Amino acid sequence: MASLQSTGNLIADRYAFALYELSSKKKCIDDVLSDLQILKEYINHNKDFKLLIRSPLIASSEKLLIIEKILLKHSANSLTSTFLKVISKNKRFANLSSIISKFVKINSEKRGEVIADITSADDLSDEQKNGIKNKLHSILGEKLSLNYNVDKKILGGLIVKIGSQMIDSSLASKINKLKVAIEGAQWK
Repeated sequence: MASLQSTGNLIADRYAFALYELSSKKKCIDDVLSDLQILKEYINHNKDFKLLIRSPLIASSEKLLIIEKILLKHSANSLTSTFLKVISKNKRFANLSSIISKFVKINSEKRGEVIADITSADDLSDEQKNGIKNKLHSILGEKLSLNYNVDKKILGGLIVKIGSQMIDSSLASKINKLKVAIEGAQWK
């Protein structure tokens, strides 16, 4: 499992770096970033689209047709469309979400932004997001980029990851710590 994950990360790294270099050379980073974030929204908020992207039973060419319709509706940059054709040809749509995340990360790092990944059990309201942003902004400074994720397994609370540091205030983590404490007390 770990080697599959690292292979997926390696693929995402290669594709994201290549796309970033090309978009930098063509001076269209913001356009490509916007296109990719639209696709990321579809992946994160449309269960059927997410299943379509990951399904090995659906041909890459069919996936590409659907994605092209989405991008056409949003007047996507031609580089984004070309890039997705390469992904289709190489049958890498299963890695699309990771590639997008890596592209966003590369862009943020190049701009000198601090990236924070916030994971919650449910979608956060705009008020909650603003509260988190303001708090982290006061601690970390001006250039801050936040990525919000939802993971039902954490039950409640938040996990905030900034670089290699992680603050885990999730309910699942607290329950696990309590279990360990109870098990430890039983052996004494």
